[in-house]
Amino acid sequence: MSGNLLHTLPDTSAKAAVIARSKQLTDFKWTPLRDVPTYINKVGNTVLPANVELSGFPYSSMEQTDKFFNENVSFESFLTAISNPNSKLYAAGYGAFNCCNFGIVCNGLVRYALGIRRRISTKRWYSIPGMRLIAKHGEYTADDIELCDVLYAFGEGRSHVALITDILKDENGSIVEIEVSEAVRPTCRRACYTVDAYFEKYRVFDLVRYDLIENVPLFDPELDNLLFESGLEKKTPKICVDNGNKSNYLAGEEVVFSVFGDEEDVVEIYCNGTLIEEIRVGARATFPRRFSRGYYEARLKEAKESVFFCVNRAKIEFSVENEILSVKADPRDASSKILYMDFRENNGTLFASLAKYEELTDEEKQIGCFKRPIPSDGYNFRVYFENSYGVWVHPMTNIK
Repeated sequence: MSGNLLHTLPDTSAKAAVIARSKQLTDFKWTPLRDVPTYINKVGNTVLPANVELSGFPYSSMEQTDKFFNENVSFESFLTAISNPNSKLYAAGYGAFNCCNFGIVCNGLVRYALGIRRRISTKRWYSIPGMRLIAKHGEYTADDIELCDVLYAFGEGRSHVALITDILKDENGSIVEIEVSEAVRPTCRRACYTVDAYFEKYRVFDLVRYDLIENVPLFDPELDNLLFESGLEKKTPKICVDNGNKSNYLAGEEVVFSVFGDEEDVVEIYCNGTLIEEIRVGARATFPRRFSRGYYEARLKEAKESVFFCVNRAKIEFSVENEILSVKADPRDASSKILYMDFRENNGTLFASLAKYEELTDEEKQIGCFKRPIPSDGYNFRVYFENSYGVWVHPMTNIK
């Protein structure tokens, strides 16, 4: 960044919160205990290397594992996953691109910064209420750009969303540099560009503005402290599960426990507050288990340390008549509630960029029943639920 330039200060507390929230994702410092798989490039598999301090949350479009930060992976869960060398973070990458098993995508960073909870795909970006086109690519200058504007491109082989987080001017008020924050491979980042370099790099991007920006949640200092000052990722807990503390599993999914104690101990497993199993383990132990639906605590009896997780199972019934989808979705868990659903296209993949989000009314959420016209490109659907540990997802269901 050039010296003697003046930063553009946000003129509202909401804009300040947007910028601060984006920096949580781009400036977060962490050190993997093992190599983290990431995307294949022209010379083979790549990794985020072990024992090297990194900046930014890892990028990964892991639709198949559904481990999205701030959606169904909390920041606390991720911090404890970093601390556990046996967590899914360090497991072999999946799919043709060797994707990391936790991550965030480009529109996820922007949605988090703007406080948009619903998972909207890049393709459907303009379906977000309040998202407004300011100018098409090539039709605006640097003077048209404001703090917290969104850069958007989709189609013709392009698919990306980014955020303007600073505009730097010289003493005469002329714009010299523009800072862009974005989720890109391999980690989230923010970078400054001269005006010429900005338009060279982002010349195919439209300029978009979020008119509901004053509804953005204010910055959370407690969460900021967790991410930047707690040091939680540098201390290995004595008992872990592979999804991280306070995480969600689906019934039938394997839960892998890891114990890092100082001496032999007993793992007590409680379901909904009732002791259901005791397992004697050595000071270092790893073992898998599968559980039925419920809230669980695994406690080291002597070390007095616990890890928490939830196992979920929903019952989904549906019918189709005259291109209308009728769904009855029962989370089978009094502490979970239905949140929303989305349709997916059929193009041979299950990527989030193909999702068509459907808002549910309060009444539909309450009774767990809803009807929706099937889009012409709708091939399957998912139903999303929320409990105290975050969002969990019923497996994809085909409708055609």
